[in-house]
Amino acid sequence: MITNQRQYLNTQAQAERFRQALAAPDAKGVHPKAAKAMRDGLRSQLEDLEAELAEYDALRGGRVVTLEAESIVGIGEALIKARIVRNLTQKELAERLSLAEQQVQRYEATQYRGVAAERLQQVADALRLRVREVFTLEKA
Repeated sequence: MITNQRQYLNTQAQAERFRQALAAPDAKGVHPKAAKAMRDGLRSQLEDLEAELAEYDALRGGRVVTLEAESIVGIGEALIKARIVRNLTQKELAERLSLAEQQVQRYEATQYRGVAAERLQQVADALRLRVREVFTLEKA
């Protein structure tokens, strides 16, 4: 998941390198099956990068209004996405929380794992994110 503009630019550059590699002719002396396997791998990685870029573009463009977490662990990813949707940098979020920017960077690097529930709520409040929890009991 891309979490900031620097990562976005790096991902764009990496995607362009994959596009160039796919456009280049196969190396001489490489078995056709090996060349196909290499191209398939490049295509797969390029598709992953393009999906990440598209997701970040959708978030930054405000085309996302609902974020879902399938588990409590997924709350961190939703908070990161909400920050992106709000067009806030990690530094700006840190200022809203009266924290150092590095603390928000650490939170996001771990997707807020191990962060107290109270702090998660403070982050959600700073992002003007309304959270509605639904707990579903699975059949035993």
